[in-house]
Amino acid sequence: MSMRVIVNGQARELRERAELVDLLEELGLDRRYLVVEYNGEPLGRDRIDGLALVDGDRLELVRPVAGG
Repeated sequence: MSMRVIVNGQARELRERAELVDLLEELGLDRRYLVVEYNGEPLGRDRIDGLALVDGDRLELVRPVAGG
């Protein structure tokens, strides 16, 4: 079985019972340098571990970029 979540405006199929850390790993994103919005609310880094995703969740994943 699978479920669908929306990541940065695009639908993505995930295995059922996927956790946020699974998605971040699959995308190759380092959570230390990531801002996560989960269903419209900012998500603290301390809540990333163990967060089970469910069908229909909406995520915005942003990596801050420094420059000058």
